[in-house]
Amino acid sequence: MTLYDQKLQRVCEYIQQHLDDELDLNTLSQVASLSKFHFHRIFVANTGVNLMKFIQLCRLKRASFQLAFSTDTKIIDIALQSGFDSPEAFSRAFKRSFDQTPSAFREQPHWSSWHERFVFSLPPREIMMNVSIVERAEEKIAFISHYGAPERVFETAAQFIQWRKETGLSPIAKSRTYGIPYSDPEQTLSDEFRFDIAGTITADIPENTYGVSTGTLPKGNYAMIRHLGSHDNIKDSVYYLYRDWLPQSVREVGDFPVFFHYHNFIHDVDECDLITDIYLLLK
Repeated sequence: MTLYDQKLQRVCEYIQQHLDDELDLNTLSQVASLSKFHFHRIFVANTGVNLMKFIQLCRLKRASFQLAFSTDTKIIDIALQSGFDSPEAFSRAFKRSFDQTPSAFREQPHWSSWHERFVFSLPPREIMMNVSIVERAEEKIAFISHYGAPERVFETAAQFIQWRKETGLSPIAKSRTYGIPYSDPEQTLSDEFRFDIAGTITADIPENTYGVSTGTLPKGNYAMIRHLGSHDNIKDSVYYLYRDWLPQSVREVGDFPVFFHYHNFIHDVDECDLITDIYLLLK
């Protein structure tokens, strides 16, 4: 990682941690320890996105998840939290960014095109993580399988959330929530990609129209690391397990996909405060 990568990574992390604060050029150039006369150009040259646009996109990203998954929160409250003076200004900015108004996005998000707005080159993260070996008992889960483009996983997640709310069989507040990717989304054709969204249950679930089924997470010893922050770079933590930790250990992998335990959710906390445990079954 270059010196400039470190400086820009520090700025990006600061922005994520202070989305509700006033973020101006003077403040951010000081965080980066760079001259304000050059900082903006350095940021654009290295990320490919305008600094103020990046800040706005970070705020609108949080707003997107609140619109989609916190349906009880009023749009005006989301607008004000996102730093806009009025819902009209928020609606204009949201539509310019995602080609949907906030109300239309809440009704039916176009996740595939939404993902395209976040394709820019952020500075690489330095990965130094602690890996623990933990023993897990078998766990009964309710799960729904997403098949197809990874960019549309949120559509399936919304169905699982609705099933949880309607049935109360795997309440979010009292149950654990998991994500189970059956392959690397970057190395798998969209048509062949599978990702299960799951929640713990105490008994088998009845047949339903949502396609939610009963399953289990196997007992055994697992390598576990904790990923802090955005899920956009969770692949870095997964690759750390496979590329750095596994070759140096004396263990072999077991016959089950790596999976994620989500301790919290992006529509409830800022992206920088997300906590996700990653588990890899061992023989």
